[in-house]
Amino acid sequence: MEPLNVGGDLTSSKRHRLSSNAVTLQLVILDLVVASFSAAVGLVVVACLSTVPVNGLEYFWPNLVHEVWFPVGVVLGLALAGNYRRARRSGAQSTFTLMSNFFFAIGVGGLVSIAISTVVHRALGQRQANANHVLSAIILATFFIPIARSMHRHFTLRRHPIRAIIIDSGENVSRYLTHLGLQGGFQVIGWVPGTSLRPGEGLGQLDDLEGLCAEHQVDLVMVGDYDYPTPVLIDVLRRIQNRVQLTFVPRVFELVSWRSSFSEVSGLPLIEAAPLQMTRFDRLVKRLFDITLASVALLLLSPLLIVMAAAVKLTSKGPVLYRQSRIGRNGRPFTILKFRTMHEDGTRPESQARATEGKAPLYESRGKLREGERITGPGRFLRHSGLDELPQLFNVISGAMSVVGPRPFVSAESTGTIGWQSRRYDVRPGMTGLWQVSGRNNLSAGDLEELDYLYVASWSMWWDVKILWDTPRTMLKGIGAY
Repeated sequence: MEPLNVGGDLTSSKRHRLSSNAVTLQLVILDLVVASFSAAVGLVVVACLSTVPVNGLEYFWPNLVHEVWFPVGVVLGLALAGNYRRARRSGAQSTFTLMSNFFFAIGVGGLVSIAISTVVHRALGQRQANANHVLSAIILATFFIPIARSMHRHFTLRRHPIRAIIIDSGENVSRYLTHLGLQGGFQVIGWVPGTSLRPGEGLGQLDDLEGLCAEHQVDLVMVGDYDYPTPVLIDVLRRIQNRVQLTFVPRVFELVSWRSSFSEVSGLPLIEAAPLQMTRFDRLVKRLFDITLASVALLLLSPLLIVMAAAVKLTSKGPVLYRQSRIGRNGRPFTILKFRTMHEDGTRPESQARATEGKAPLYESRGKLREGERITGPGRFLRHSGLDELPQLFNVISGAMSVVGPRPFVSAESTGTIGWQSRRYDVRPGMTGLWQVSGRNNLSAGDLEELDYLYVASWSMWWDVKILWDTPRTMLKGIGAY
């Protein structure tokens, strides 16, 4: 079976080097360079904003001397937080999940810089670091270090992708591939049926796993659904555990979210699903966040919106905006706004068929592939990048939508939505959401309903921020955009 490309270079025969000593050294050097750059840029920023003569650009080099301990402190903080441990590096790791470590490390860098400069000042009578200089370095490093780390991880895994085998009954393999493709850096060699009832499929049977891992130089075995007796599976996995990384997808992953917690009861490991709760205070905070973010975005993006509107208007006949009735919070309809991406006679009518049955990808059940000839030139780019959704910022300001939330359905798709599926209407629909960063139209209608329920059931403000963090990466990759 040919390897399935989900973000890695199929021509590379080398095993990934994410956990090598060379990468550790690269990370240390990268952090030193980025922290030094942040300190230097911070001095320039303070010089431009401050009226104190000693903060001026003519004192740049003397001031930079007192910032020399800042990058050393940042690396020390990252080391204390465990960010250089090879065992903690994973291809499935998101930079966002490490943000607390970055905050801690950069804060340590600032404290170390001030402390050492104070000691040197008292011992040698030299001028110590300016607190404003250190503060500006901290703010900039908090922005630059996660970006630099993310780019380093991307290029490392692009050169040496993680070679993986999936164990699953076969029902969820395509969904796993979609998620691995969004993450990037994985090269899926194939899958092994998690049941003896599918002979001849995949790379081989469970008993062949040890040989398959050696033959294909596998780095990761991802265990999903299986029908084998658990002791049999555990015995096979134990034989390969010292050579490959083992990753387990929870059997009920539809109910497990980023907010779920890992705990134990007298040695029994447990995964606790996030509780179903969203208070009035939560709704108030979310609404204030929406209004603030949408207002700032409209202000900053107004030149881009004007350019995109002109491109739509000048390249095809018809209105700039496409309006369609969607179902919002509490089942109330509203008019959603988008940049028009199709010729006027090719705009899909509201009465499209309901696409909530079956496991076919949404691009099939919604007929996305048949729209190709009717999409305009600018419209193709707008759809692929997701920029056609930007006019929905006005929907957010008006209160019909949220920045982050469930996907807004048309009326035809909302028919028959009952029970747990109707929980999606407890909150405002979003411009982006868990569905958008999980594969979009490459997922099925059932997947969409499960993700929307999971979002509402496990909501937190920090999860909204994480989804926003993941959205630009998803837009740039264009996965699931048609």
